[in-house]
Amino acid sequence: MKKLILFIVLVASLSCSNDKKPIEENFLYFQFLPIDNEYFIRGYGVNEVITFSNQKNEDIKFKVLISRKSKQLYSKGSWVYGSTKYFYYDEQRIEMGDLSEVPIQYNQDNKFYISIKRWPVNFNDGANGEPTVLSQESRLTINIGLIPFNTGVQSILLNFSETLQNLTIKGKTYINVRKIVIPPNPYPNINLTPKSLQFIYYDQNYGVIGFDDIENNEWRLQN
Repeated sequence: MKKLILFIVLVASLSCSNDKKPIEENFLYFQFLPIDNEYFIRGYGVNEVITFSNQKNEDIKFKVLISRKSKQLYSKGSWVYGSTKYFYYDEQRIEMGDLSEVPIQYNQDNKFYISIKRWPVNFNDGANGEPTVLSQESRLTINIGLIPFNTGVQSILLNFSETLQNLTIKGKTYINVRKIVIPPNPYPNINLTPKSLQFIYYDQNYGVIGFDDIENNEWRLQN
């Protein structure tokens, strides 16, 4: 009899727990908007090799390690000391590894990447002791990671004020290209490859389609 009662209590307990719904986290979520569609990057598949060639027929190759569009959580901290969650945001992210690395060492912060995301217009996480600021308005941001190019800057942010131009590569004309000036590296390492950059050519739908380095090599997308 006692075993029967215990069984009934256990079943009832499990039934109640299954009926419980997870508590919704009350964080702002900056979702992509329909107007963002024209800025998304097309045609980057995981494990695809992206080749850039210059006028000397030299190649630089990158392998696509990550290509995703997803909801992300912005938080700071660690599992040791605990973390603070701030908000969710949508991001399209593409990360590429230089094939000259043997093997390709995956490190998110050291990759050639493109990040397109919905981000709050005003945000301060209070890291410097200042009050936390988080606006409900968002904007589209596009950030390009440049560490493999020895540029002296880790990344560069498009400001959308660059003049759109055409660029023809191997008979294909890209019509929404931004020529982005890279701040000069005061201490370039001439022994590293890829070299430090002067310009990046960024197409609104195909991402980085070319770049010019400090030795006046003009690298253009071959895919």
